[in-house]
Amino acid sequence: MKIVLLFFLLLLFAANLFSQNAISLSGKITDKQTGAPLPGATVTVKGSNLTAVTDNEGYYRFPKLNAGTIVLLVSYVGYETEEVVSESTNNIALVANAALIPDSRIGNEVVISATKREEKITNAPASIHVIGIKDFNRFAGSNVNELVSKIQGVEYTRSGVDEITFNARGLNSAFNVKVMQLVDGRNSMAALSGGIAIFNNGSTNKEDIERIEVVLGPQSALYGPNAHNVLFNYITKDPRKYQGTTVAVSAGSQQQFSSRIRHAAKINNKWAYKLTGEHATGKDYTWYDTVYAGNQRGTPPFYGPPVAIPERLHDFTFRRYRGEAHVYYSITPKADIIVSAGGVNFTRLQVTTTGRNQLRDVTYSFVQARFVHPRFFANVYNTWGNLGKTLLITNYTRDFWNSTHDTRGRLSPDSAEIYATRLGNRVKERSERLNADLQYNYKFKKAGLFFVAGLSYQKDKPNGFGIGLVDSFQKITTTQYGAVVQLEKTLPWNLRVISTTRFDHHSTFGNFFAPRFALTKGIADGTIRVTWGKAYAMPSILNQYAGVNRFLFGNGKGIYYIPNETNMSDTASFKTTEALKAELVNTWEIGYKGTIWNKLFIDINYYNGISKNFISPTITVGGRVLKVGGIRVTHNPIFAGTVNPNNILKGAQFFTYFNYGDVRTYGLDIGINYTFNKVFNAGVKYSWFGSDITNDNSTNDANKDNYVSPEEKSLNAPKHRAALLLNVQNLCKGKLFVNVVVRWVQQYDFYSGNLIGTAAGKGRRGIVTRPGMDTLFKNFDWGPLGGFTSVDLSTGYQFNQMISINLGVTNLFNTRQIEFVGSPSVGRLIMAELKVQVPSGKKKE
Repeated sequence: MKIVLLFFLLLLFAANLFSQNAISLSGKITDKQTGAPLPGATVTVKGSNLTAVTDNEGYYRFPKLNAGTIVLLVSYVGYETEEVVSESTNNIALVANAALIPDSRIGNEVVISATKREEKITNAPASIHVIGIKDFNRFAGSNVNELVSKIQGVEYTRSGVDEITFNARGLNSAFNVKVMQLVDGRNSMAALSGGIAIFNNGSTNKEDIERIEVVLGPQSALYGPNAHNVLFNYITKDPRKYQGTTVAVSAGSQQQFSSRIRHAAKINNKWAYKLTGEHATGKDYTWYDTVYAGNQRGTPPFYGPPVAIPERLHDFTFRRYRGEAHVYYSITPKADIIVSAGGVNFTRLQVTTTGRNQLRDVTYSFVQARFVHPRFFANVYNTWGNLGKTLLITNYTRDFWNSTHDTRGRLSPDSAEIYATRLGNRVKERSERLNADLQYNYKFKKAGLFFVAGLSYQKDKPNGFGIGLVDSFQKITTTQYGAVVQLEKTLPWNLRVISTTRFDHHSTFGNFFAPRFALTKGIADGTIRVTWGKAYAMPSILNQYAGVNRFLFGNGKGIYYIPNETNMSDTASFKTTEALKAELVNTWEIGYKGTIWNKLFIDINYYNGISKNFISPTITVGGRVLKVGGIRVTHNPIFAGTVNPNNILKGAQFFTYFNYGDVRTYGLDIGINYTFNKVFNAGVKYSWFGSDITNDNSTNDANKDNYVSPEEKSLNAPKHRAALLLNVQNLCKGKLFVNVVVRWVQQYDFYSGNLIGTAAGKGRRGIVTRPGMDTLFKNFDWGPLGGFTSVDLSTGYQFNQMISINLGVTNLFNTRQIEFVGSPSVGRLIMAELKVQVPSGKKKE
């Protein structure tokens, strides 16, 4: 019995000894610059397999560790790894906090757009680029689109002081719908019949953008229709991470002025909010395109001799008012509900395929609700668009001239003004769009498999008031829904396979499958990738249901018409046009992105693909229209032709759109950056683009005249373009920086609708000649695009954590720089900025 009792006493003594050498360890991981918690950070006990992950508040905990010296390795994607040492010999609860420094080295950025989950940019299975907070903080203006000019693979075009547009991989247009824009998971394409990206005319201002991810290549597999050749994904700042108030003022040449504010606060562990606003204004270049009026070919002979006159433009001002409000509610430490709303009102000049428009008091607005969880995502939002008092400048100018020179009776200037600004020349539209998305993901750790599934829904409800659309007596709606499944499998030898399949159904165009496949191989601090993807761009609502002046009609479901030389009673001879189809592209790519020797960063990507079913410019068809997509219409009497005594239709015509084209496109994008030290780094960007569209392929005969004209085989993009970047930073104890960008764009010809810019036709009215056929007349030809080398300069000084100033100069030497058709040369632009950032008054935990 004594022996048994002694045994138990020894056990108790040993247990007491062990408990005296066991401790608990916990702490909080934060961002050193902002003090914000870092959820999902990994904390590892060095030399062991013990790991903890921080919660939404940045906290971690090890309940039981051996006492003594404990070394922790704290890591978070996009931040430098921190080593924390803690020592204890007593039975106590230790606290070890860490503040991580954002890793600003090129190639260490974090992205989500390539696979819809966070990953290091060098691991992403796509050609992807990031414009981040440091870029925004060092940019003096408010139009962040200027920063895209530094990215290889993106065709950057500027048509004035304020208007900047983008394209990728050639075959550009003055009305490009093959670019997709997202903001916080919200489709931010204009909720109007044109359906183009709104970019700087949205409700988000510079101070609230955390980063913009630019993904090149077909992305429909993950993002649905119109993620065709390039995706711009805007991600805004979380008010819990970026608290405080920012006030910024920018001012510069062309009377530019922008005042911006952002206020964000975390009320408690459940609630947070942010508010943003901006007022921007300026004056575009005083430049007039040419309009052709008088008795032009095919017009009634009442308006005097043919004349070339400048646009009737009185106001070159652009202005913008925008703002947003967001409320965040944390249901649990891992689940949030976010409710957002915003709107913008703007006035500016816009270039389209027929000429310029003056957008007046155009508005976009949205309301959005999101549920965000590490494994679930739900998103529903409604978007509204209103064209305000938009004026078609070419039509307005021509009608004013003709009505004041009409030999049948000239109108006074006041009466002519009323006539020239009537509905039709003044566009009216109020449309809206409803979207909903669901997404679920799960990681099968033992199998090394990551699974993502999603559903999406979209309903467009355009309202053109019977002016620009054929909706006088019947409302138009289109719906589309889709489903996507993505599987990602890790394999030995640092291989990864990603397979994505998407199905979409469109109420007009039917069913579509968009697969994507990627294979990646990690090599040191980089990744080689091989990808293949298929994407599609749906014709816009305007392409489908246009009814402009009841002369230009949409062709989404076919146009039922009476051909010329047909007996009006012979219904069997009536025809229906071949309806439009979605534009398709499928592309192979191979690339590498990574860092060599810790200083040299290389990003290289080659692509080769097939594009089909381009949407043609407007094409003339002989006949009188009866129905558009099953909707009865009344053809404009001026163009509806006449019926002779034998009941035969003569001289009727209308415009519409058709599909054409089957071309191969290919190209190479290269980016090289070298970091010499903490003060100086330099980079070179280069892009080459080519296509067999330049061959005489009959499938590229857009207007069906049996001749492939120069217009129909134009690349509409430069074959070569390059940029040199020189960055000097961390001067004056880290407070001063200087950046220089030298951009070169090769000269190239451009055709889009009535717009033309060519070397051969520079300085006269644009023409397209066709052997044995009538010459096609275009707008004035101001010459080819590109053909310039320009220098941009930016510098800034950070006085302290609160106050900074920036200065930016675009086209420093004021070189001739025409970047788009129907547009002036972009001269030297200067912007200066003063920014004050007031931290949150709430004491950080």
